[in-house]
Amino acid sequence: MRRVLVLLAVLGSAGCARAPSPLAPHWAGSIGMPHRGVLTKGAQLPAEGEGYRLLADNDRHFGTPRFVGAIRRAAAKVGRERPGSTLTVGDLSARNGGKISSHSSHRSGRDADLLLYMTTLDGAPVTSSGFVHVGTDGLAWDEADKRFLRFDVEREWQLVKALVEDPESRVQWLFVSKPVEAMLIEWARARGESGDTIVRAMDTLLQPAPPAQSHDDHIHVRIACDPDEVAAGCEPTGPVRPWIATTDAAPRASEPTTLELVQSLVVPLDPLGPALAGGPTDAKTNTRD
Repeated sequence: MRRVLVLLAVLGSAGCARAPSPLAPHWAGSIGMPHRGVLTKGAQLPAEGEGYRLLADNDRHFGTPRFVGAIRRAAAKVGRERPGSTLTVGDLSARNGGKISSHSSHRSGRDADLLLYMTTLDGAPVTSSGFVHVGTDGLAWDEADKRFLRFDVEREWQLVKALVEDPESRVQWLFVSKPVEAMLIEWARARGESGDTIVRAMDTLLQPAPPAQSHDDHIHVRIACDPDEVAAGCEPTGPVRPWIATTDAAPRASEPTTLELVQSLVVPLDPLGPALAGGPTDAKTNTRD
């Protein structure tokens, strides 16, 4: 019995079980949490597509297939509604997930950095070539080209709207600075946008807490697990959004839990007693970076 307790404690604290293994052969896709997880069978966002381009040619553009699809649909929709729009996409996750430099999350195919839409001071659309910090007045200094740019709140709102209204994207967070959020919500209200859409945006837009950066130069999108992903090892984190099914947070009854898997391998003939009812599990936390 003591060996079982030790093994469960190791699995819970180190997160070793959150990868495909003999303990969990059914785990696949987005496994674990955004800040402690891996990715299998991920889809790669192509270098270019309708309404978007990649910021860098690297191996950090992998995500769950439905997340990659949501980014492509949102960028294409903005491009069609606002001709001349090109969304610049930063990092998603590595091919197999796990830690990548400059990020504390982006590990399980459910995070993406989308650079902000910008214009010249005269209002001409600009394809962003890098991260530029937007101030409270909506202006940003483009160090690369030595010029001031203006935050394109109209196109940015169209992107946020496309993401939160997409039934497959299941957006949980849109991490961005408070000034950028304020400009977006003010724009949406002034234009008479749907109250439901504005509420979704207000619920998901959030400036990360220190020590994370304020995100005044991009929006960090994070999506929630869907029921099939939960059954395959995706760990729900953060609040359950009203427009996302509450069943996402619960594993299917037919799927074995970590406790059941350990029981079957270590003590198959001696059912675990009540002493393990409160045994260690992976903590469900919400990261904001």
